[in-house]
Amino acid sequence: MSLRRSIFHGSVVLGVGECAVYGLSFVRNIILARLLSRADLGVAATFSMVLTVFELASKMAMGRFLVQDKEGAALPFMATAHALQFAAGLCSTLLVVVAAAPLAHVFRLQGDVRTFQYLALLPLFQGLTHLDVCRMERDFRYVPSTLSNVLPQAIMTAVAWPLARWLADYRAVLILLVLKGIIALLATHLLAQRPYRWGWHRAFGIRMLRFGWPLVLNGLLMFGVFHGDQFIVASYYTMSDLAAFALAGSLATAPSFIFARVFPSLMLPLMARVQGDVIEFRRRYRLVIQVVCAFSAFYGVGLILGGEAVMQAMFGSKYASSGYVLGWLAAANSLRILRMAPAVAALAKADSQNQMLSNLWRVTALVPALAAALTRQSLWMIAATGALGEAIACVISFRRLSHRDAIPWSFSAIPAAAVLLVNGLAATGVLAGLYDLDAHVGIATAIVCAVLCGAGLTALFPDCRTQMNRVLHECGGGKWYLSLPRLFKSSP
Repeated sequence: MSLRRSIFHGSVVLGVGECAVYGLSFVRNIILARLLSRADLGVAATFSMVLTVFELASKMAMGRFLVQDKEGAALPFMATAHALQFAAGLCSTLLVVVAAAPLAHVFRLQGDVRTFQYLALLPLFQGLTHLDVCRMERDFRYVPSTLSNVLPQAIMTAVAWPLARWLADYRAVLILLVLKGIIALLATHLLAQRPYRWGWHRAFGIRMLRFGWPLVLNGLLMFGVFHGDQFIVASYYTMSDLAAFALAGSLATAPSFIFARVFPSLMLPLMARVQGDVIEFRRRYRLVIQVVCAFSAFYGVGLILGGEAVMQAMFGSKYASSGYVLGWLAAANSLRILRMAPAVAALAKADSQNQMLSNLWRVTALVPALAAALTRQSLWMIAATGALGEAIACVISFRRLSHRDAIPWSFSAIPAAAVLLVNGLAATGVLAGLYDLDAHVGIATAIVCAVLCGAGLTALFPDCRTQMNRVLHECGGGKWYLSLPRLFKSSP
């Protein structure tokens, strides 16, 4: 299969798979939100925080390194990666067991220490997963890794309703998480083509650790990015407040997570192939940042304008008045999406510190968030501090890419400024009273404005406009299926 056809096929598989994963996750969240009380859902939200802070195996990103490294397909390389991944998973398990009692005390859930200890099984499962499904992505073969993600989500969603009806409390979420870990582990082994082996090759191990340690630190910083504000809410507000904040967070991050899974997986191999060609690397980055900004505008405007209507439509009237939280979280995530472009470009040149440094600055926003919690401000004010942190992180990420990898600052700053402008206009619409409209009218308005902003920026950005013209030309010739693989064809 040619490179272009491989890219096109891979984009379809990844896109369908990620939409399935987060579509199933949405359905499951709706089921749990409607069947469980807000307090029980708040307790369940603490599970995610515990796993995020202590899960080390996924933070080391061994699968990503198999794709990036030139020797990633070698059997000794994979064996070494498996051994390191298991060691990280075992360390995570021990950390969860030790930290269970202190965390239960922080969350004022002293009677549920055993529940938190059960979560220690999940990082152990992660440490035993087979990395061969990741190795296949080197050749744009995404079906195995996609299936290993979709199957657990499908089974979890299928049993969510009867399990939640039967137990009627947060234990249902705990069982679902353990079930997901078991199924995901089995799926990676069943879909692998190579045998699962442990081994140790010193040179490979050193390279993996050198690549992985910034990502581990970055993963800890990502806890502050994605869950730091939730941790503050869990510590100073009620579990009911945490439930509303966590559900708003899940709505705000789901579309960006889908994009984050599909887009970098496609772009990292393409950027890495031209890492030594300065001109072509810049050209590809310029298109990447423009595509990312167009999506960011579409996503941000839609959720900022539709915040209140979407929360009630998804989770019911008991989550009324949570739209402002969703709107601010969406604004922050819109800026976080922008950082995908410099992150992919940096990883293509083996710079795993770009994300780490930008996230280090991002978590500084937890200081004003903590101040807001200590003075018992509204939840939306805690969410608003995230947008400030993301703006700072964007600047840091763009500057490092400019200084280290010789990408002109204007390539990143000008598209980002356009996203800030449209998000500001959307916020103005909210202040003008859009949340007071009928829910159906609010959602319809949000969709129309999101599409217009996304399409408008696509037409405004020169590289996006050129590629869109190619797509339209192929559509006119009845060959639309050839358009996507040509996005990275060198310009004449």
